[in-house]
Amino acid sequence: MENESGNPRAFLTRLFGEAGGRPLPFERFMEAALFDPDFGYYTANVGGIGGAPGTRGDFSTTPGLSKILARALARWVIAEATRLPARPALIEAGPGEGTLMEGLLDGLGWWRRRGFAVHLVEISPRLRKRQQDRLRRFGFRRLHWHDRIEDALAAAGGEALVWSHELVDAFPVVALRWNAATGRWEEIHARFEPATGLSECFAPLSESRPRLEPGDFAALRPGAPWPDGQRVELHASYRAWLDRLSAGLRAGSLLTIDYGGSPADIYRKRPGGSLRAYFRNQRLTGPGIYRMFGRQDLTADVCFDDLRAWGEAAGFGTVACESQNDFLARMLGDPGPPRDRAEAFLREPGGAGEAFRALWQRKG
Repeated sequence: MENESGNPRAFLTRLFGEAGGRPLPFERFMEAALFDPDFGYYTANVGGIGGAPGTRGDFSTTPGLSKILARALARWVIAEATRLPARPALIEAGPGEGTLMEGLLDGLGWWRRRGFAVHLVEISPRLRKRQQDRLRRFGFRRLHWHDRIEDALAAAGGEALVWSHELVDAFPVVALRWNAATGRWEEIHARFEPATGLSECFAPLSESRPRLEPGDFAALRPGAPWPDGQRVELHASYRAWLDRLSAGLRAGSLLTIDYGGSPADIYRKRPGGSLRAYFRNQRLTGPGIYRMFGRQDLTADVCFDDLRAWGEAAGFGTVACESQNDFLARMLGDPGPPRDRAEAFLREPGGAGEAFRALWQRKG
């Protein structure tokens, strides 16, 4: 077979060949594009994360632009730790380049942070190396890396404060399209032909996923009719991950920060859905999401109505579900004038602080 190294066409030939040449559900395609051990974006090809727009990083994140979120997270950790009888472990899932964890540990200060065991859940070898380089100055005696959230929780003894920032949006999604003529949702599949490349095809959701419960997803519940061709994304794979987290967490708190909102928030004036790709801070939509397989990030907005309901079904109580700006105000009070242009951008009305949501939940 043609060497796959650096060759998307050879890899796709094998990927679809293993499926007998049949189309793949978009969820399976996205999983391979992001997490295949040898060809996936996060596992093998991820570029810079967190730089300002215009740099050679693939995309920007709040922690990479300003330390204000890390300061708020440090306050959250201090407040939540006092609620538990024993000192909980700290777990960050999907720490990126370690920027948020670095800011948190700095914000806690030497005296406070020395009492915490710190765990990072990261499946990308490249990102794990960057995290270790960034956090080396804190000493590795209390820093522990894991591939799976279950392993981190077991090491923590089941009591932990867990958080993530832009983790959920990277989970592979079930992608759907509304067919008004049939009154049914169709699942989007990726199809590959060596001569013509990637394209899309569709199958009735009731046939492609007969076990999927529409009532588990806010976007699929009865309500205002969707326009013909409307696309939506379901983070079903994250729910399975959340259930594993809940099974291993006896007592503690979970803070989930990501971009998204309700289905109305996400899909208003977005008939093509929220799926997009990022390559060197360039946003690609439509056919662009298939253009550079394995070399670009793929992401979709997060339905926080679903996350809240799934957490509560798994035994979590919801403390707050609010904008990132409101979470900053809750933790920091009036933070005063912005310290720099990046912080001003994050806090301005309509900026990233409003596009991001913070879901705060507790268990036990």
